Amino acid sequence: MISLKIMLIYRNNIYRCTLKRVQETKIINNSLLWVIDSLLVYTTLTTAKALNRFYSSASFILNKNELGRYYKDAEKAGILQPRIPDNVPFPCNLTGARSKKVPSSIHKLRPGDIDVIGAIGDSITAGMAMLSTNPIHLFLENRGSSAIGGGQNSWRKYLTLPNILKEFNPNLIGYSQSDSFEFDASSEFNVAEAAAFSINLPTMSRTLIEKMKNHSKVVIKKHWKMISIFIGSNDFCTLMCYLPSPWSILKNHKKNLIQALRLLRDNLPRTFVNLILPPNLKIISFMRERLLCDLYSKIVCSCLFGQRWLKRREEFFDIMTRYQEIEKEVAQYSEFQTENFTVVAQPFLVNLTLPSKKSGSIDLSFLANDCFHLSQKSNARAAVAIWNNLMEQEGQKSMNWGDTFKRFICPTVKRPYFATWKNSRK
Repeated sequence: MISLKIMLIYRNNIYRCTLKRVQETKIINNSLLWVIDSLLVYTTLTTAKALNRFYSSASFILNKNELGRYYKDAEKAGILQPRIPDNVPFPCNLTGARSKKVPSSIHKLRPGDIDVIGAIGDSITAGMAMLSTNPIHLFLENRGSSAIGGGQNSWRKYLTLPNILKEFNPNLIGYSQSDSFEFDASSEFNVAEAAAFSINLPTMSRTLIEKMKNHSKVVIKKHWKMISIFIGSNDFCTLMCYLPSPWSILKNHKKNLIQALRLLRDNLPRTFVNLILPPNLKIISFMRERLLCDLYSKIVCSCLFGQRWLKRREEFFDIMTRYQEIEKEVAQYSEFQTENFTVVAQPFLVNLTLPSKKSGSIDLSFLANDCFHLSQKSNARAAVAIWNNLMEQEGQKSMNWGDTFKRFICPTVKRPYFATWKNSRK
């Protein structure tokens, strides 16, 4: 598992160096870069599978007893959501949760109408280090409890978007069922890749399309699908500062995003896309709470924490803000607003703030052991925040998160549908 992470980082370092070399020789070609990236992905995953088999046979994978201790250690560290007792009912009335007749318009989609769920993104969507209490755990991917792609257990233990949707439709398919890598069967339709960049969006989209089309229980033209996309952190942390102009990531991201959305639109009809705007990483740029945080941040986010780039931070923060704006603009394109396909920008991370302790310092229980990835407690918050965004009309969406159950919006007789651009205007 550790070797896989190293190889993924190695792959992206090769990509970054290749990109720099291609630009220096002035032969920039997106098709060439895509081919290079695809070859690196194939090499990485092929080798990782062999290593995974080796680690399994050598007992490097956590066994059941170790998994039990793993969870208890996380609980003791306070990085888990409080478990919801069985006598506490689900917040919403489930009567009429699913349409009596399968809707023909995406603008009349109730929560229970979603049959299939998927996720595209980077290590955050993969659930990397979510339950970590020591450095070894940083290499585990807790996909089953990932906010937008995990459906392990239930909302009482792991509050996730799929686990919320399972209350409205118990037959929901596509969510990750346990800790896993993207090539494991239990990852299902959560195709997020650790260390992924924006340029990987089309590749991940193709992977998701292929998985859905080949799944025996998915009827592409009949089932309503929800796909969440969340990308950007690695572009901010390890790419933009190494480019001749960091602003170029904006043009490249727009191109990658449009290509990915067109692939999804043309191959997966009846799809509702949540485009989750990434946070401005200014919120973590001044953290020095632990020695490990300081060391790890310089490795995984050198553009913000590296001494060489400190004087350009404000410029980088401006680029991140523009990155958010571009995603919102693309989501509004008319080509992505039809009767059977829509893209909705979900902005709950735009003005993200991290909870603080009474002392005023950041509450690190909301972050993984590396102070970069999100803990399970944060994933629970994020799940509620994206759920609320789904129910909120355009122009009225929350741009920050709050306490997990302080505000949980339920469908009503007046507004029973997920909010889209079209039905928000009514």
